[in-house]
Amino acid sequence: MAADEFDSTAQMLVVQFIHAGIQLVGQLYEIHSLDDDDQPVMQWNVCELHTQFTNLSSCLTGGCPREIGPLSQQAQALDDLRAASHGILRTLSTRLELIQSFGPGSLLHVGDLKQLWPLEDAMGLEERIIWLKSELEVAISSVQSLVTAREALRSLDITRDRRAPNEPTLLDQRRERSERPAEPGIVKLFGEDPTEVQNKMAYEEVEKVYTKDTLFTDHEMIIQDFLLESLKFPSMTDRENSVTTAHSTTFDWIFAPSSKPSAPFQGWRSENSLANWLRNGEHQERIYWISGKAGSGKSTLMQFVMQHAETVNLLRSWAGNKQLITAGFYFWISGTLEQRSQTGLMRYLLYQLLSEQKHLIPVVFPARWKHLRSLSTRERVKASISWDLLELTGAMESFMHYTGNSGRICLFIDGLDEFAGDHQQIVAFLKNCVTSFPHVKICLSSRPLPAFWETLGNNPRLELHQLTQRDMLHFAEDRLYGNPSINQLFSKDKDAASQLILDIVERADGVFLWVMLVVQSLLRREKYEDVLQMHEYLREHPTNIDNLFAYFIFDTVSKDQTFIISRLFQIIQAREEACYVTQWQSAASMSLWEFALADQLEESMPCIPTDVQQASELDITRICEVTRALLSGECAGLIITHSSFSSPRMLQRDTPSHGKQLAHSKVSYVHRTVKDFLSLPHVRSRLLEPMLGSTFEPHSSLLTSIILQFKRPLDEFQPHRQIDDWWPSILLAFTHARLSMNCWQSQLVLIPELDRALCQHWAFRRSIKFDHWARSLFSSYEKRKNLVFRDPFLSLSAKFGLAVLVRERILEDNSRPHGSDVGDEIPLLSHCIELLASRRQTVYPLSSPEIINDVLASGADPNQPYKDLNGKNQTPWLVVLDYLREADRRQWIRYYDTSEDGTFRLAAIVSLFIQYGADPNALLLQTRFDPSASALEIITAIYRKYAVPEFGRLRKVLIERGAYEREGHDIFYQVYGR
Repeated sequence: MAADEFDSTAQMLVVQFIHAGIQLVGQLYEIHSLDDDDQPVMQWNVCELHTQFTNLSSCLTGGCPREIGPLSQQAQALDDLRAASHGILRTLSTRLELIQSFGPGSLLHVGDLKQLWPLEDAMGLEERIIWLKSELEVAISSVQSLVTAREALRSLDITRDRRAPNEPTLLDQRRERSERPAEPGIVKLFGEDPTEVQNKMAYEEVEKVYTKDTLFTDHEMIIQDFLLESLKFPSMTDRENSVTTAHSTTFDWIFAPSSKPSAPFQGWRSENSLANWLRNGEHQERIYWISGKAGSGKSTLMQFVMQHAETVNLLRSWAGNKQLITAGFYFWISGTLEQRSQTGLMRYLLYQLLSEQKHLIPVVFPARWKHLRSLSTRERVKASISWDLLELTGAMESFMHYTGNSGRICLFIDGLDEFAGDHQQIVAFLKNCVTSFPHVKICLSSRPLPAFWETLGNNPRLELHQLTQRDMLHFAEDRLYGNPSINQLFSKDKDAASQLILDIVERADGVFLWVMLVVQSLLRREKYEDVLQMHEYLREHPTNIDNLFAYFIFDTVSKDQTFIISRLFQIIQAREEACYVTQWQSAASMSLWEFALADQLEESMPCIPTDVQQASELDITRICEVTRALLSGECAGLIITHSSFSSPRMLQRDTPSHGKQLAHSKVSYVHRTVKDFLSLPHVRSRLLEPMLGSTFEPHSSLLTSIILQFKRPLDEFQPHRQIDDWWPSILLAFTHARLSMNCWQSQLVLIPELDRALCQHWAFRRSIKFDHWARSLFSSYEKRKNLVFRDPFLSLSAKFGLAVLVRERILEDNSRPHGSDVGDEIPLLSHCIELLASRRQTVYPLSSPEIINDVLASGADPNQPYKDLNGKNQTPWLVVLDYLREADRRQWIRYYDTSEDGTFRLAAIVSLFIQYGADPNALLLQTRFDPSASALEIITAIYRKYAVPEFGRLRKVLIERGAYEREGHDIFYQVYGR
């Protein structure tokens, strides 16, 4: 079968399944909407449905024959959808088999089917059908040969069911319920509803009057600072610090009262002047919109306006005798979660606003204020605050409410198009702010996307790409005339020089980034004979910004340069990948020091110093300067460095040295369009091509960089036991080791080097048996102090999923099979299963069947008794069963989960435990949340509730191994805790 024939067959079978699935979902919703449970279900033949789905599943069983060669990206996407459809069909067939087994016979009644096919199952099926349809539309959207499938897909109505016309879909209802505040439970822990208690406390606090003249006690001022600090996040100023500063007199025109553009855009009005908007406030729209093409300089303009003294002067005219309060935020899609979310927006704005109005903290956060005032200093130090959007939004509304009579607020929000959410919703929220509070105005910037045109098109606005021609001319003139050799050329032919600069601006078409990159390119090339030669070189630069990126990266460099460029970009992308899988996104922006140390390594086996020694100022400066020059030269300015003021260690010193300032500067893309371009699949493939056959591996390089940072610290070396100082580096190091393609080097060479380096930094205590830095990463001191951790480094490696390291270590340790010890040690096997269920995933990966298999094969006992960190008697097998029971109760197991980390992985782990002798009649005791349950009951419950065929097979294996059903527990399925 040819690849194109497979594509056509696969997509039509998936479309056929989606069609059948939509019909089934509609029927299930109709049945669940009926009130008469005794009514027979008409036109519902279980046998016919089972036959239909079984036949369709058989057709979808076979993937693309591998003899035709590697699949294209589009063919692979179709094959993945085929496999997902096949998995869902297997689950549907299992569900129908269960109905045949437990149903009353050929005639089903509504009540029977409601019980045998729960509503949650139908909702899960609807979600998966919607996902399949969406993914298939993307996979076939650009393939002309699949036009038949596209037409068939468009004809499907994903919402066709029997609901009333105005009734929301059950999926929408489910989402709505998930967004509501949790309702009070039946058990009230404190004798009354905690929500009511909190509200009472809040109202009591709000009734008090706080002004700037209020005298706060020392204790209260500490609480004010504590709450302010909790609003901060590490990356909140990264984007602001990375924005290119406006050049010379660039943007000075923005403050002219009626600065009319040289080429007025459609809809221009004199009121569009930003200066007029800043100065005036009555009877006008209180949102000003700065729009512009990608790379046109919107962020630079916003920074210029926010920092300019004239902005304050104009706003004071508007504020009159009331206090002026300003704050700003830069959205950044390439940054951390906080930098691109509404939560991050609220936190940073509130931090700025409350820093100016600290006396309002008690009324903005009344419940938290009351609670923190009641804590002792020791309790407050231990306290941590997690902010959710609902509370932050309420706090912002409270701040605006309490400043209404005495203040005027102006907010500046840059890059609204880089908000990682619904653009219309965020604009609606901001519009509601100015509508509800007349003393608030907001200046926004974004690309001119349709969502913003619809909602902001009639507001006072400025189309930046229509107005910056003069600024681009000044920039090009200053930079080119500022170069001595080019200045000399220009002096010989001033007319040609003027035409060259005009041509640069004209070709840019309003995109300031294009001008900046091209001018830098002209400056990098040396020894022009005349201006005409410069003009010829200018015309080589593509006018499209993406084509310009390709020109710099691929078209104008040698093979050796391409190798260097590829290496530099891979380092950045590898760090972004590590931050993505751990959700530790504040580390995505690397310092120049860690980037430079990663880029120093071209050898497959880098040389790592034996001893720890503070890096010298000379070495720091030399290494960082070399890397910065490399970024500027080889990467054509697409990767830049910018100063950072967020490093705690730098802030501890009044005057950090030049080398340390350089080391702490941040490395980032010059603009988000560069990252978008490099993320394109064909660009990434082309970027990796020069590295084929190379020993360079970016994750290993970054891991080595982390080790070298411990070996050559920037600050004075002093061993200590503050593991929190090292945790971000430890997390990234283990994650890079797991993601590295060179597992042998990263896990068997580099991670042990990291262990040795950290042991040199660790202040050991002889009083602690088997003392080790890794021991401190297992729960709190109070819980772990009486437990023995014989090899905490190995246990931590298992939690981080380092399969190669774990396998080698347990093979080396045949003298003491892991898990054979009895007493106060938690067996290695239990550490391997801590992240069993998907919702338990944190910075650690999910439990790996591969590692669990290796540990069990080494002699680990799944039934070994021990005491866990809470002092509870456990065995690894009981822990697995308990996690499964909890995952079911908390709804962490998804219906129709065909992902590799879903129910198939859970079944594989359970199968390994049974294979290696897990007790088939193990029994979990009753808890406050769950009834008692045997291994057979838990496996059976998951099988029957989620119709997972793999758990059906596991149930049979347990029975074959002697599991017996407890009397009175032979139920269809059980939802724990209900």
